[in-house]
This record gives sequence, C-alpha cells and structure tokens, in this order.
Amino acid sequence: MRRPKQPPHHPRRILLALAAVLFALAGVIAAAAIITDHAAEWGLTTAAPAKQKTTQRAAHPLQWSDFTAQRPLVYTALGDSLAQGYFATAKNKGYVYQLQNLIQTQRQVPVKVHNFSENGGSITTVAFPQLAEIDATKPDLVTVEFGTNESVYDDPPVSATPTEFADHLRQLIQDLQAHTSAKIILVTTWHQPRSETYDARVHQVAKEFSLPVADLTSIWKNADKNGAVSEKGAESFLGYGDGFHPSDTGHLLIARKINTQVAKLFNP
Repeated sequence: MRRPKQPPHHPRRILLALAAVLFALAGVIAAAAIITDHAAEWGLTTAAPAKQKTTQRAAHPLQWSDFTAQRPLVYTALGDSLAQGYFATAKNKGYVYQLQNLIQTQRQVPVKVHNFSENGGSITTVAFPQLAEIDATKPDLVTVEFGTNESVYDDPPVSATPTEFADHLRQLIQDLQAHTSAKIILVTTWHQPRSETYDARVHQVAKEFSLPVADLTSIWKNADKNGAVSEKGAESFLGYGDGFHPSDTGHLLIARKINTQVAKLFNP
C-alpha cells in the first residue's frame, strides 16, 4: 500500500506564520500594559485607599512644671576649681550647690547635681576624657566653666591658645548637643591677666550656637567692694583661701549670675 504524499515543506511560509503569531502576541502584551496602567483611571479596578500620613510630634519642650520629685531637674556642672568650690567654707557654699539651692527655692523644683570638675582642669583634661559619663547623666541643664586655666600659656597640657580654646569649646558644645537635650550656659573666666581675651572667645562661641553667657567679669573686678575673693589663709573645706578664688560671697554672686540665665530656660 502506498503512503499518501506529504505536502511539500515551505520554510518561508512557516517563518511568516511564526512572525504573525509573535506580532499578535506583542500586541496583546502591549494592550495589557495599557489596561494595567489606566485600570484605575478607567474604573476597571478599585483604587487602593490612600495611606494616612503619620505626623511626628515634636518633643515637648520641658517647662518648670515638668520637674517633680519623680522627675527632678538634672544639672550637670563642668568646670575647674571654681566649680569644685575653691575656696568656699563648705561644699554647699560653692556656686554649683548654691545654684542648685537657688533653683529649688525660687522655682520649687527638685534638682539633682552631677559635678564634673577638677582643680586646675581644662576642657581637654576634664571634659573630653569624661564625655561618655557626662552624656550619660542625661542633663537638663549644663554649665560650662572653662578658660581660666587655659589662659596660662606655660601650663601644658591644660593651657591652650585663644584659638585652640575656642575650637575645644565648640567641640564640647557639639558633643553635648548631639548626645543630650540639655540647655547649656557658658560661664566666663575668673580673674586672670588674659581673661578679656578668653572671655571674648566664650562670647564668640556662645553667639555661634545661640547660647546664654554668665559673665563673671563684674564680680571679680569689684572684689574689693563686694568681698567676692577669698582671704589668704581663710579656712575652707578644701584648704585655705588664696586671695584669688571666690569666697562664700563670691560663689553666691556667681550662682546668682548663672541663675539669671537659668530662669529664662524652662518658661512656656
């Protein structure tokens, strides 16, 4: 039995047919893409509900009324021998603790003190080595009282030129602002031949960061009238007065000067 003849193969026809199929398929894909892009516009799908924008509330600025026995105002003091209390007659007569007392008495809020200070200290010897511990106190208020010892040029590693001192002060402020939400008050130098030069740097840096300054110049310059300087040989809890460091009165005047700036910080 003979097999039926197979129709001859025509490669060209096959290619044309395949091309036609591919062309049609491309058209289907393009049409699907158009429908997908415009589905919501043409009402072919239900639009997804719009996402609600989440609004983050700014942290509530602390006010005097926020401080309680359970949540005291945390005051962290940075400084040299002045912040240590040289040469007050008792520890609580130093300006740091007199300031604590003024705030507690006038504002009726409890104050917890952390005192990072050292006799003969500077920013590089006192503040920088303790930055982690300082930040860890989570302070609401920080007083920065340096420059007196930096101004003594022949006293390394404490001493610093005016430019170096200003740079160190900037670095300290930047760290405090990066790691805490504290209100910062800068305090000028005490009774040195170069006080004017270094105080100018304190004011300059304070202006750059929009910080308040407690200027002590008028206190020590009028010591012969106001009794702000300790008498030589006068007994104190840290030794004997040297005629340079503040007396009890001097520390109180310093505390009052700083408190003038503190009073503005936690108002509504």
